[in-house]
Amino acid sequence: MTGLVRYRRMYTSSRFALLALSFLAAVALALPAAANASDAGLRATLAQWSQRIAVDAQGIGLSAARRHPRRMIRRARHFRLDALRARKGLAAVQASSARGRRAKRLALAAFYDYAIVGRQWALSGQARVRGLRVAAVGHARIAARYARRGSALLVAAKRLLG
Repeated sequence: MTGLVRYRRMYTSSRFALLALSFLAAVALALPAAANASDAGLRATLAQWSQRIAVDAQGIGLSAARRHPRRMIRRARHFRLDALRARKGLAAVQASSARGRRAKRLALAAFYDYAIVGRQWALSGQARVRGLRVAAVGHARIAARYARRGSALLVAAKRLLG
């Protein structure tokens, strides 16, 4: 009799261990994979790219103010490429919280808007070179609208990250 009781206990405990192990495996598979970086890493990446974008935008403004349309075109293209690189770099960083995921989504939208801004600024400069003042003003207005929107999205993303 004692041998049978011992066998049942061992069988029950091994079943329980197997059940617990399968539960832990299911939980591990259900949870997202370990993040490559925390929200602090996301915040640092966002700060780095927004600083670079700000420097590029300042250069475009300086070229426009000094009436150098060709230089403005070149800097606008560089601005657009940096905005696209920022999107790619930010997409590679994983957020570790819901606020981080929302901030990442807002920042990606902001950098997409900045890519549109760069394209519109380049088109504005090309129109100026060709003497098409009305078209240049139109592209500049579109760029300004997207720049305001991108800036608001970026500020909201930074606010979410603290």
